[in-house]
Amino acid sequence: MRNIFDQYEQQENRLTHALATVLAQDDQLLVSFLKWLGIEDVPKGRNLKVTQQQIPGEHSNEDNSDFERGIPDLMVCDSESWAVLFESKIQAKLSQNQLKRHRDFAVRRGFNNPWTVVLTVDEHSRIEGDIIYRQWREVYTWFNLRSKISFWAAQLVDYMRTFEQKNLATKYQIRGTITMFDGLRFTNDAPYNYREAKRLIRLLGDQLQAEPRLKQLDVDPNGPRRSAITGQESDGVWDFLPLLPARNAKNFTAFPHLTISIKQDYAAAAITIPNGLKGGFKSKLEALQFSGFQKAILEVEKHLRSIIQRSPGSKPMIYAVQRHFLGQRSLGEIDACIEVDLRTTIKSATSRVKYQPQWLESIYEILVNKQSNIQFGLSVHFQYGCPLLGSPKATDLFVDTWLAMAPILALVGDETE
Repeated sequence: MRNIFDQYEQQENRLTHALATVLAQDDQLLVSFLKWLGIEDVPKGRNLKVTQQQIPGEHSNEDNSDFERGIPDLMVCDSESWAVLFESKIQAKLSQNQLKRHRDFAVRRGFNNPWTVVLTVDEHSRIEGDIIYRQWREVYTWFNLRSKISFWAAQLVDYMRTFEQKNLATKYQIRGTITMFDGLRFTNDAPYNYREAKRLIRLLGDQLQAEPRLKQLDVDPNGPRRSAITGQESDGVWDFLPLLPARNAKNFTAFPHLTISIKQDYAAAAITIPNGLKGGFKSKLEALQFSGFQKAILEVEKHLRSIIQRSPGSKPMIYAVQRHFLGQRSLGEIDACIEVDLRTTIKSATSRVKYQPQWLESIYEILVNKQSNIQFGLSVHFQYGCPLLGSPKATDLFVDTWLAMAPILALVGDETE
């Protein structure tokens, strides 16, 4: 069934129509929204009218020449001369002439000194005049904060998420995002689904790549990530954050990277040491001997303890996996895998995970004696029931996890440079 908000062919018009419909249904929400935008002397809600692509008293549609006459995407006005004109952008670029046409058109119809608001995915543009700018992500956040007390706010938030999911699936080129990362909240009532995971991993990756604290790990804030998120046929989606030493690399698998995974049962923050790592990682491990390798891993385990305490049900893991690939787009066939809870490396009277150091010894032996394609890494698996994971503070869990794993990058050392 077609969504009640999807009444236009153009994507920008659909999003604007959703906003217009919601604002028209709730006077209090409308007035609060206008005040949040910074608009002064807002009339009472009962005196306001919300229209889209038309002026009150005139009829138009998106197939006639009214567009050329400067009708705004969305308009809020009273019966006198007060008005707010909205221009919405998610793909097309903004122009000074377009905003001038909107204003001139409104003034000719008796709306003196109308306010002008631009809703865009871009950073605030340098356009002349007294213009109010808001990113669609900011609009999403504002309505999301009110979604628990306003039915119509919740409807818009849900639509914006679905809108972004669909556009990612059809590769419609939104220059940026219209929503904000606000947690991973898959539950039994709202289980994991590929489209939502694809939307969330893009938002989460954008936020994490810009995180100042990750400069300590040499994360490249402008480095390319996966060009396309895939995983519809698998149990999850993944992306990575590149490190500065890999900036000019032809293949990211020649360098360590920070990996983000959103799977059906859990989400994970990992440091991945790929098989194709440049330099003498294997030789360095041999020189360290097992005792040196063990020391680095025990340091990571110690640093991760506070994170495990903060996130109920989370698990610190170390793994080695052997794969072969049937083609460039193949998910990879797993030939062998050893995945071990890091808590097996320590003796603890309180942990239910029992001490068994031979697991770590096995991984070390695999790495120094490998004769095949072996990927190695550390990760923390976060369960979806975790309150922190289901909130915007999930980014802190990922950042803190990677910082705690820093000794593994030190172990790789200068070989990545």
